[in-house]
Amino acid sequence: MIPPLVPAALAVFALGISVWAQPADSVLSVTDGTQVRSIARLVNDRWVGSAMCVPREPNGRPSSPERLVVSGGIRLSTVRAVASGSPEWMRLVPTIVDLFTRREHEQRLDSNRTADARRVVDWIYAAEGDPRTYYFEASRRVASTDDPDDDANPPGTIRIAVAGFLQDGKGGLVSLGTKSELRWEQDGLPAGPNRSDLMPLGIVSYGARSAWVMKGQSGPSIWFALYEVGSSGTQTAFTVRPVRC
Repeated sequence: MIPPLVPAALAVFALGISVWAQPADSVLSVTDGTQVRSIARLVNDRWVGSAMCVPREPNGRPSSPERLVVSGGIRLSTVRAVASGSPEWMRLVPTIVDLFTRREHEQRLDSNRTADARRVVDWIYAAEGDPRTYYFEASRRVASTDDPDDDANPPGTIRIAVAGFLQDGKGGLVSLGTKSELRWEQDGLPAGPNRSDLMPLGIVSYGARSAWVMKGQSGPSIWFALYEVGSSGTQTAFTVRPVRC
């Protein structure tokens, strides 16, 4: 699971109380085109989870792409994927690689074994605004040295992943927080769908605040998370894990 993101350390902050008048039935939902399922409701300016389940994927096939549906006082804006290799992408890459290197060093994820592995920017998403905000994921992979004939310790790849948010302000790109994790992937197994670890579904705004709505998936487990992203950093506003129907 992707943990909360803050500039210097991982932490979760309590949400402040705003003064806007919240309309009734402010509901955040997702739909796959056939059904609408509620994720959360905004009650007294705080997110409250809704009991929801998601259907099992038939015969291992992925479900249809999901989109957000909102009601009441919640406003919705879209997120776009930045095209790999585009001028916008290339302008962001040096900053992302620098943040990757710094995060690796802070978390002591770099070593002699990883020194030759190339850092790769995997995904970048943009939310328009003043200023514009980006979410990125980057990684590098290091082959294990396990004996390929050892069934007890099958060969695999160590994946170092770093994700975070950037703000494109007047003074240039500013980090709004990063997180990192170390994964082991067994060689020879299906890689699964080519997707980001966290898939941005959109931005919801409520009162003077807004949040990125993200969907995560690891194996059969899925979750939805809301990240409030601003000049002071990033904090988790809400997380819910649906059950399988």
